[in-house]
Amino acid sequence: MTRFNKKYNGIRAAFFILIVALVVLLVYYGRLPEDPEAAQSAQPSAVASQEAVVPPEVAGDPSVQTESPSPSPSETPVSGPDLALRDPVDDTFFEDAAFMGNSLMDGFRLFSGLTTCDYYAATSMTVVGATSKACITLDNGAAGTLVQGLTQKPYGKIYILLGINEIGFDVDTFIEYYSNMLDSIIAAQPDCDIYIMGLTPVSAAKSASSETFNMTRITEYNTALRQLAADKSCYYMDLVDALAGEDGYLPANETTDGVHFSAKVYQTWLDYVKTHYV
Repeated sequence: MTRFNKKYNGIRAAFFILIVALVVLLVYYGRLPEDPEAAQSAQPSAVASQEAVVPPEVAGDPSVQTESPSPSPSETPVSGPDLALRDPVDDTFFEDAAFMGNSLMDGFRLFSGLTTCDYYAATSMTVVGATSKACITLDNGAAGTLVQGLTQKPYGKIYILLGINEIGFDVDTFIEYYSNMLDSIIAAQPDCDIYIMGLTPVSAAKSASSETFNMTRITEYNTALRQLAADKSCYYMDLVDALAGEDGYLPANETTDGVHFSAKVYQTWLDYVKTHYV
């Protein structure tokens, strides 16, 4: 019996050790994930954290491309002289603005309803006349030119509409005169946003019957004015796009002479100005 008991006790001890070993193994391997890749994903990613930080020396390097948030529609950046469609501003936006031009601009003054700005306009006005013809009364009571009116006090925005009365000029000559006038304004208002308004459309009947007042000439002038705006760091307003019908002409029912507008068109013009700005 003694030898049997000793043998039995030895078996029990070996069985107990085996059970303990199995428990230890189960506890150890039970802590490991079933998927080896899961263990890697559970660790902090050094690569990801490095990509989220732009070192100071890289931030100033234009050759390194970094992502930036896209602008909202109302914050669309301006590209060159062109103006994107934006949320409309109210009339207070124009409290530091001046509008200069010919009889069409005078019509804008009369029929657009915008009264928070200053106007400098005269019938039959040209780029040459804007700097040489004393046709307005300045703030000091003296007679002066349109450009003198624009430069007698600081403005934040200046809108210019000239060119339809010079439609018979050579385009290069017109642009030379316009450029000289613009230089005078820029020198006097260096911190001002200047908007060059393109020539307005004419009716299909007017365009077909005139060698000068036609859309071919207007397009040629507007192309040159847009380039001038780019060269002078100004902004260009495409009034043909704003005011023409689907056929590219001023609607016949909105004009009596093919050139000047009805009151309704001036409101459309104002809507365009309120939604195209910097």
